[in-house]
Amino acid sequence: MTYAISHIDGVMNSMLETYAKTESGHVRIRKEGYSERDRSLPAHLSIRNLSEIMPIIEMHEQVVAVLPRIRAAVLVDGVDSNRPGLLLGVDLDAEEGYLNPSAMVTSGRLPHPGSRAGFSPGLPEMMIGEGMAERLDASIGDTLTLLTQTSYRSLGALRFIISGIGTTGLSALDSRLMLSSIESAQLLIDLENGATEIVAFTAEPNFADALAADLISRFKQAALEDIEVLSWTEQGPLVKIMNTTRPMMGIILFILLLMASLIIVNTMMMTVMERTREFGMLAALGLRRSDIVRLIILEGLAIGFVGALVGGALGTTVAIWISKIGIDVSAATTNIDVPFKSIMYPNWTPAYSLASALLGMLTAVLASCYPAWRAVRKTPAEAMHD
Repeated sequence: MTYAISHIDGVMNSMLETYAKTESGHVRIRKEGYSERDRSLPAHLSIRNLSEIMPIIEMHEQVVAVLPRIRAAVLVDGVDSNRPGLLLGVDLDAEEGYLNPSAMVTSGRLPHPGSRAGFSPGLPEMMIGEGMAERLDASIGDTLTLLTQTSYRSLGALRFIISGIGTTGLSALDSRLMLSSIESAQLLIDLENGATEIVAFTAEPNFADALAADLISRFKQAALEDIEVLSWTEQGPLVKIMNTTRPMMGIILFILLLMASLIIVNTMMMTVMERTREFGMLAALGLRRSDIVRLIILEGLAIGFVGALVGGALGTTVAIWISKIGIDVSAATTNIDVPFKSIMYPNWTPAYSLASALLGMLTAVLASCYPAWRAVRKTPAEAMHD
């Protein structure tokens, strides 16, 4: 149980944290109608007045970061082939601690903002995912032409040079990711002083719903009623699925407890059956039935206590060890478009070991009640003749 709880909590927290940092933020601000067409990434439904909207968000006392982003579906005219891709334009410095661009780099370096390219002056730079680099057979220093629909629904094209190759840890994203500065992305989709979305982060994710409601009110006061504000709990099916999954995890843990209790019941029943004459002799000597029941339950408690110590120690050791090295699940998540990181880490805390140990002991005591009842059903004479 100690390891199971740690593993489940680690997986869920990893998914939600990754989803918030790479997709939703704690609150996401978009042009009204964008979310309804989210899968097509409609550039024409973009926010065009960042300088007016961002100060309203930044003034809120619960907001710790406000990050404009541009997402654009692009066709990549590569070295030998054309591939669909996702251009993600961000403020590379401000994203540290959130999207973490610097942590993605596996070779080369991050793009420079604007057109200050190190390889070829005048060409904007970008970093591409490892999967995309493999699909395009591209390497650092190669140039790629990106074609996309601009914010005015016209066709836009811009030539980029690859400054680096990196990985987000999400296989499905790495196979199509092209990361650039937000200035370069604005240039490609013809969106000066704009972004397709703004994500805001709070110090405590539980504040997200209240923050979203307050921002809606502030935008209305500023006559910005064509702005859509959604907390991360309202975006997409993932959070709803996770909220449904947590009770299911409780059922799994209950099954683990049930299995443990059946093992203890079986062990105690064998012990009671082998000692029926002993219990009959004790009863004949004057030991009350309640004393015999107490004796058997105390034996069950002793078994539970020893089992809790040994099992808790083993579960804790394994959970801490795997939380250091992680479990590589990249092979299983290659084609899954869900924010699974390629390395999973259990999220162990002392409370999980303590709770598991106490539940184990309680289960052992409850599982001893039936054998104890069986032991005192017979009279001393009947028990001694068995």
